[in-house]
Amino acid sequence: MNARVMISGGGAAGLCAACALAKRGFEPLVLEGQARVGKKLLATGNGRCNLTNMGAEETRYHGDTKAISVVFQRYPPQKVRAFFRSLGLETVEETEGRVYPMSRQAASVLDALRLTIPAYGGTIQTEAPVATLRRNERGRFEAQDESGAIYTARRVLVATGGLAAPKLGGNGSGVRLFQALGHTSSASFSTIVPLKTDSTLVRALKGQRVHCTIAMEANQRTLREENGEVLFGDGSLSGIAAMQLARNAQEVLRKGGQPVAILRLVNGSTKEWIDELKRRKDRCPFYPMEDFLSGICPKRVGMEIVKAAKIALAKRADALTQDEIARLAEHLCAWRFPITGVQGFEHAQATSGGVRLNEFDWNTMQSKYVNGLFAAGEVLNVDGDCGGYNLQWAWASALTAADGIAQSLQKER
Repeated sequence: MNARVMISGGGAAGLCAACALAKRGFEPLVLEGQARVGKKLLATGNGRCNLTNMGAEETRYHGDTKAISVVFQRYPPQKVRAFFRSLGLETVEETEGRVYPMSRQAASVLDALRLTIPAYGGTIQTEAPVATLRRNERGRFEAQDESGAIYTARRVLVATGGLAAPKLGGNGSGVRLFQALGHTSSASFSTIVPLKTDSTLVRALKGQRVHCTIAMEANQRTLREENGEVLFGDGSLSGIAAMQLARNAQEVLRKGGQPVAILRLVNGSTKEWIDELKRRKDRCPFYPMEDFLSGICPKRVGMEIVKAAKIALAKRADALTQDEIARLAEHLCAWRFPITGVQGFEHAQATSGGVRLNEFDWNTMQSKYVNGLFAAGEVLNVDGDCGGYNLQWAWASALTAADGIAQSLQKER
């Protein structure tokens, strides 16, 4: 099959670029390895699709971040929202700058993309994972999928994503395609992913949620702090607030250090809570310790704090000693969980690492090594925090690449 533009990857970036190119009359061909396009997109934002963040800026990203200011100058969140409005998708801004489709359904975002492409002459080919990509003797790009089918095009955009969520298509194939064409990449690891800890510390809390401040500490230094929900698993700390700290934990572990997650379940100092717990003891002297912290935190969480403070659950509040009250206050203010690692790509929301961005023109997303070869999205060495930042990068880099492809074809014409 021949096309003017071929796009490897039917995820957020690939579909976005295909829409932009199709509306300009370039009839792009999208090759997707899965049976359906946009499977990972449907899972974003708990099915609501947090598609951008109005506060997107370089400080919320990691990797080759210098490209962010250039790409976002062309396509800031306002222009991304305008692009989706041109596809018939209305958006709304919620707390912390998060932007969602007005329907609050990720399917609405995917429908706007996948219906636009064929409407303007583009083609979507599913179950066609690109295995190899090369320039043939006529200077055209030639891709072969795993079934042996061959596709040719004058321009190619690789937007295959990263390694995160392999069940939804994450496989790192794009990095291999670029490496075969002379590009280099940085090591990839999972990010925005649950933290691993000693299972004996959290097993009894599996399924419990707390709203708190969680900090990552190493060598008595706080590396990062987040506010939000933490979900206890069997040997893990999950929830967005905890998952945001995975990058910091991995950096410490790679250097041979010991990261510690610290949960602050209450506001105020340890001294203030010692005084408060003394008053609580006087008010409720008849409480058994298994109920003593109920009302401050969920009962099961309170019971585990009592056990962590080495106090018997059957003990009555009026029998608490000064040292025991101090230990309870310390755990409420700074409950410590040594981190042993992070979970793998199957549990990750994003991939850190990828093809190096200094090998591309950030104004067009075209390769500096291979004319006519473009990149966008998570295949590149950029990843953002949770909150719509990764999709903002996907859309903005894809629209920049679409502009670059269109300009290069127009010059050729």
